[in-house]
Amino acid sequence: MPLNDFDLEWKRLLRTVVLPPIGLGNAILAPWIIWAIWTARNQKLFQNRTFSAQETVTKAICDAKEWATAQVPVKTCEQRRKIQPNRSTTEITCKSDAAWRKDLQAAGLAWSFYRNQKERFSSHDQPVAFVNSSLMAEGLALRAAMEQAVALQMRLVVFEFDSLQLVTAIADGSSFSDLHGILSDIYLLSISFDFVSFSFCRRETLCFEDSAAKNSLSNFVLTQTIEPVLV
Repeated sequence: MPLNDFDLEWKRLLRTVVLPPIGLGNAILAPWIIWAIWTARNQKLFQNRTFSAQETVTKAICDAKEWATAQVPVKTCEQRRKIQPNRSTTEITCKSDAAWRKDLQAAGLAWSFYRNQKERFSSHDQPVAFVNSSLMAEGLALRAAMEQAVALQMRLVVFEFDSLQLVTAIADGSSFSDLHGILSDIYLLSISFDFVSFSFCRRETLCFEDSAAKNSLSNFVLTQTIEPVLV
C-alpha cells in the first residue's frame, strides 16, 4: 500500500471543517493541535511537566478560538464601538486577589462584584491547597471569579487584579508551567461572556479582597494546625 502524500494530506487537513459543538467558524484546528503537542513535548523535556491528551487538545482549541477572535472583521469592530457607550449601565467590575503561603503550599482566594466600580453587591472567598506559586494563586482566584460570574449569568464583566504578570500571560497567551491548565480554563470561560476584559489595578484598590483572601488563608491554616481532642 503506497504511503500517503504529506503535502496532499496536509492540504486536506487545512480544508477540514471543525464540527459542532467545538465549531471554530473559519479557524483551522490542525496547526494548533500540532503546536500544542510540540509545546507539551517541550514542557515534558525541559520542565518535567506532563499534560494529558485532553489538556493538550483543550489548549489547541483555546488557541484556535483566541486566534479566530483576533481576526474580527472591521464591520464587527464598528458594531462593538456603537454598543460600548451603553455598557456602563449593565457592566460589572470584578476584583480578585489571593494570599499565598509558600511553606504550606496553600492560598486564600477572594473576589467581589461591583456596580459602577464602588457599589459592592457580592463577595466570595475560599481556601485552596496544593498551590505552587503566588502567580498560580492569582490565576486560581481569577478563574473562580469567572466561574462565579458565569453561574450568575453576568454578560459584561471587567476583571481587575494586581498581577501584571497574569495580565500579560492572558494577553500574550504565555505558557507558564504553573498556569497551563488555568489559562486554558480562563480562555474557555471567556467565551461565555458578551464582553470581557482583564485589567491590572493597583493593590490599594483591592483592600477588601486582600483582607478577605488573607482571612481565608488564616482560617485554613488554623484548621490544619488544630490538634484533635481525645475524649
